[in-house]
Amino acid sequence: MNHTRASLRSLIIGTVLALATPVLAQAQNAERYSEDAVKAVFLYRFTGYIEWPSTSPRGDFSIAVLGADGVADALGHLLAGRSIKDRPAHVYKIKRAEDVGDASVVYVGANRTGDLAAIAAVAADRPILIVSSEEGGLAHGSTVNFVLIDQHVRFEVSLTAANRAGLKISSDLLSVATRILGGGATAIDQPGGIRVARALIGYLHAVFL
Repeated sequence: MNHTRASLRSLIIGTVLALATPVLAQAQNAERYSEDAVKAVFLYRFTGYIEWPSTSPRGDFSIAVLGADGVADALGHLLAGRSIKDRPAHVYKIKRAEDVGDASVVYVGANRTGDLAAIAAVAADRPILIVSSEEGGLAHGSTVNFVLIDQHVRFEVSLTAANRAGLKISSDLLSVATRILGGGATAIDQPGGIRVARALIGYLHAVFL
Protein backbone atom coordinates (compact mmCIF):
# COMPACT_ATOMS: atom_id res chain seq x y z
CA MET A 1 0.00 0.00 0.00
CA ASN A 2 1.56 3.37 -0.93
CA HIS A 3 2.01 6.30 1.46
CA THR A 4 -0.85 8.47 0.17
CA ARG A 5 -3.42 5.67 0.50
CA ALA A 6 -2.16 4.80 3.96
CA SER A 7 -2.29 8.47 4.93
CA LEU A 8 -5.88 8.85 3.74
CA ARG A 9 -6.94 5.74 5.62
CA SER A 10 -5.22 6.94 8.79
CA LEU A 11 -6.90 10.33 8.59
CA ILE A 12 -10.39 8.89 8.23
CA ILE A 13 -9.83 6.24 10.92
CA GLY A 14 -8.49 8.94 13.23
CA THR A 15 -11.60 11.02 12.66
CA VAL A 16 -13.83 8.06 13.47
CA LEU A 17 -11.98 7.22 16.67
CA ALA A 18 -12.14 10.81 17.84
CA LEU A 19 -15.75 11.45 16.95
CA ALA A 20 -17.55 8.13 17.20
CA THR A 21 -18.44 8.32 20.91
CA PRO A 22 -20.90 11.27 20.80
CA VAL A 23 -22.51 9.90 17.66
CA LEU A 24 -22.94 6.42 19.10
CA ALA A 25 -24.46 7.83 22.27
CA GLN A 26 -27.40 9.03 20.20
CA ALA A 27 -27.91 5.77 18.32
CA GLN A 28 -31.18 3.94 18.95
CA ASN A 29 -31.01 1.68 15.92
CA ALA A 30 -27.37 0.64 15.74
CA GLU A 31 -27.40 -1.05 12.35
CA ARG A 32 -29.24 1.71 10.50
CA TYR A 33 -27.46 4.50 12.33
CA SER A 34 -24.12 2.93 11.57
CA GLU A 35 -24.62 3.47 7.85
CA ASP A 36 -25.75 7.06 8.44
CA ALA A 37 -22.74 7.70 10.69
CA VAL A 38 -20.30 6.24 8.17
CA LYS A 39 -21.74 8.46 5.43
CA ALA A 40 -21.54 11.47 7.73
CA VAL A 41 -17.85 10.80 8.41
CA PHE A 42 -17.16 10.49 4.70
CA LEU A 43 -19.03 13.72 3.91
CA TYR A 44 -16.95 15.51 6.51
CA ARG A 45 -13.66 13.99 5.35
CA PHE A 46 -14.38 14.55 1.64
CA THR A 47 -14.02 18.29 2.22
CA GLY A 48 -10.37 17.88 3.18
CA TYR A 49 -9.57 16.39 -0.24
CA ILE A 50 -11.55 18.75 -2.44
CA GLU A 51 -10.62 22.29 -3.43
CA TRP A 52 -13.37 24.85 -4.01
CA PRO A 53 -12.71 27.84 -6.31
CA SER A 54 -11.73 31.15 -4.71
CA THR A 55 -14.99 32.64 -6.00
CA SER A 56 -17.08 30.39 -3.74
CA PRO A 57 -19.40 32.15 -1.24
CA ARG A 58 -17.65 33.07 2.00
CA GLY A 59 -19.07 32.90 5.49
CA ASP A 60 -19.96 29.56 7.08
CA PHE A 61 -19.15 26.33 5.28
CA SER A 62 -22.60 24.78 4.93
CA ILE A 63 -23.67 21.23 4.17
CA ALA A 64 -27.30 20.83 3.11
CA VAL A 65 -29.01 17.46 3.54
CA LEU A 66 -32.17 16.41 1.71
CA GLY A 67 -34.13 13.37 2.85
CA ALA A 68 -31.58 11.85 5.24
CA ASP A 69 -32.25 13.00 8.79
CA GLY A 70 -29.95 10.36 10.29
CA VAL A 71 -27.00 11.59 8.23
CA ALA A 72 -27.82 15.21 9.06
CA ASP A 73 -27.99 14.45 12.79
CA ALA A 74 -24.68 12.57 12.70
CA LEU A 75 -23.09 15.46 10.81
CA GLY A 76 -24.40 17.84 13.44
CA HIS A 77 -22.38 15.96 16.06
CA LEU A 78 -19.30 15.72 13.86
CA LEU A 79 -19.28 19.41 12.97
CA ALA A 80 -20.04 20.82 16.42
CA GLY A 81 -17.36 23.41 17.18
CA ARG A 82 -15.37 22.52 14.07
CA SER A 83 -14.28 24.42 10.97
CA ILE A 84 -13.94 23.43 7.33
CA LYS A 85 -11.60 25.42 5.09
CA ASP A 86 -11.02 27.79 8.02
CA ARG A 87 -14.74 28.61 8.10
CA PRO A 88 -17.28 27.69 10.79
CA ALA A 89 -19.07 24.54 9.63
CA HIS A 90 -22.69 23.60 10.04
CA VAL A 91 -25.32 21.34 8.52
CA TYR A 92 -28.96 22.07 7.78
CA LYS A 93 -31.85 19.99 6.48
CA ILE A 94 -33.73 21.04 3.37
CA LYS A 95 -37.04 19.88 1.92
CA ARG A 96 -36.63 20.90 -1.72
CA ALA A 97 -33.96 21.81 -4.24
CA GLU A 98 -34.72 25.51 -4.01
CA ASP A 99 -33.57 25.52 -0.38
CA VAL A 100 -29.93 24.77 -1.23
CA GLY A 101 -28.89 28.39 -0.67
CA ASP A 102 -25.14 28.92 -0.35
CA ALA A 103 -24.33 25.34 0.63
CA SER A 104 -20.91 24.09 -0.44
CA VAL A 105 -22.03 20.45 -0.16
CA VAL A 106 -25.46 18.94 -0.78
CA TYR A 107 -26.26 15.37 0.20
CA VAL A 108 -29.37 13.75 -1.32
CA GLY A 109 -30.60 10.77 0.68
CA ALA A 110 -31.57 7.43 -0.80
CA ASN A 111 -35.28 8.05 -0.24
CA ARG A 112 -35.21 11.31 -2.23
CA THR A 113 -33.40 10.14 -5.34
CA GLY A 114 -36.13 11.63 -7.52
CA ASP A 115 -34.92 15.06 -6.42
CA LEU A 116 -31.33 14.56 -7.58
CA ALA A 117 -31.94 15.97 -11.06
CA ALA A 118 -33.61 19.05 -9.55
CA ILE A 119 -30.66 19.57 -7.19
CA ALA A 120 -28.25 19.24 -10.13
CA ALA A 121 -30.25 21.83 -12.07
CA VAL A 122 -30.22 24.31 -9.18
CA ALA A 123 -26.51 23.75 -8.65
CA ALA A 124 -25.60 23.98 -12.34
CA ASP A 125 -22.33 25.87 -12.86
CA ARG A 126 -22.06 26.58 -9.12
CA PRO A 127 -19.22 25.34 -6.88
CA ILE A 128 -21.36 22.77 -5.05
CA LEU A 129 -20.32 19.21 -4.27
CA ILE A 130 -23.38 17.01 -4.83
CA VAL A 131 -23.31 13.64 -3.09
CA SER A 132 -25.98 11.00 -3.62
CA SER A 133 -26.89 7.45 -2.61
CA GLU A 134 -28.62 5.97 -5.62
CA GLU A 135 -27.92 3.55 -8.41
CA GLY A 136 -26.75 5.58 -11.39
CA GLY A 137 -26.33 8.69 -9.25
CA LEU A 138 -23.34 9.96 -11.21
CA ALA A 139 -25.35 9.82 -14.43
CA HIS A 140 -28.05 11.93 -12.78
CA GLY A 141 -25.77 14.77 -11.78
CA SER A 142 -23.92 13.94 -8.56
CA THR A 143 -20.17 14.32 -8.17
CA VAL A 144 -19.84 11.57 -5.56
CA ASN A 145 -22.22 8.65 -5.18
CA PHE A 146 -22.30 6.23 -2.27
CA VAL A 147 -22.69 2.56 -3.17
CA LEU A 148 -23.14 -0.50 -0.97
CA ILE A 149 -20.82 -3.39 -1.78
CA ASP A 150 -20.84 -6.42 0.49
CA GLN A 151 -22.88 -4.34 2.97
CA HIS A 152 -20.15 -1.73 3.17
CA VAL A 153 -20.44 1.93 2.18
CA ARG A 154 -18.10 2.93 -0.63
CA PHE A 155 -18.15 5.69 -3.21
CA GLU A 156 -17.66 6.48 -6.88
CA VAL A 157 -16.68 9.83 -8.39
CA SER A 158 -17.57 11.83 -11.50
CA LEU A 159 -14.70 14.07 -12.59
CA THR A 160 -16.98 15.44 -15.29
CA ALA A 161 -19.38 16.79 -12.65
CA ALA A 162 -16.47 18.03 -10.53
CA ASN A 163 -15.02 19.96 -13.46
CA ARG A 164 -18.43 21.42 -14.26
CA ALA A 165 -18.70 22.71 -10.68
CA GLY A 166 -15.13 24.01 -10.65
CA LEU A 167 -14.06 21.53 -7.96
CA LYS A 168 -10.61 19.91 -7.82
CA ILE A 169 -10.47 16.45 -6.26
CA SER A 170 -7.27 15.14 -4.74
CA SER A 171 -5.69 12.07 -6.27
CA ASP A 172 -5.53 10.67 -2.72
CA LEU A 173 -9.33 10.59 -2.57
CA LEU A 174 -9.63 9.25 -6.10
CA SER A 175 -7.29 6.40 -5.20
CA VAL A 176 -9.92 4.87 -2.90
CA ALA A 177 -12.94 5.43 -5.16
CA THR A 178 -14.46 2.23 -6.54
CA ARG A 179 -15.10 3.88 -9.92
CA ILE A 180 -14.23 7.15 -11.64
CA LEU A 181 -16.15 8.71 -14.54
CA GLY A 182 -14.57 11.34 -16.77
CA GLY A 183 -11.01 12.55 -16.69
CA GLY A 184 -10.24 11.28 -20.17
CA ALA A 185 -12.14 7.99 -19.91
CA THR A 186 -15.77 7.00 -19.66
CA ALA A 187 -15.17 4.70 -16.72
CA ILE A 188 -11.96 3.87 -14.91
CA ASP A 189 -12.22 1.00 -12.44
CA GLN A 190 -9.89 1.21 -9.45
CA PRO A 191 -9.18 -2.33 -8.18
CA GLY A 192 -6.49 -1.08 -5.83
CA GLY A 193 -8.91 1.47 -4.42
CA ILE A 194 -11.47 -1.27 -3.85
CA ARG A 195 -9.01 -3.20 -1.70
CA VAL A 196 -8.16 -0.10 0.34
CA ALA A 197 -11.84 0.80 0.67
CA ARG A 198 -12.73 -2.72 1.81
CA ALA A 199 -10.22 -2.56 4.65
CA LEU A 200 -11.15 1.00 5.58
CA ILE A 201 -14.92 0.60 5.52
CA GLY A 202 -14.66 -2.72 7.32
CA TYR A 203 -12.88 -0.88 10.12
CA LEU A 204 -15.47 1.90 10.15
CA HIS A 205 -18.27 -0.61 10.48
CA ALA A 206 -16.44 -2.39 13.29
CA VAL A 207 -16.26 0.91 15.16
CA PHE A 208 -19.87 1.94 14.63
CA LEU A 209 -21.61 -1.41 15.10
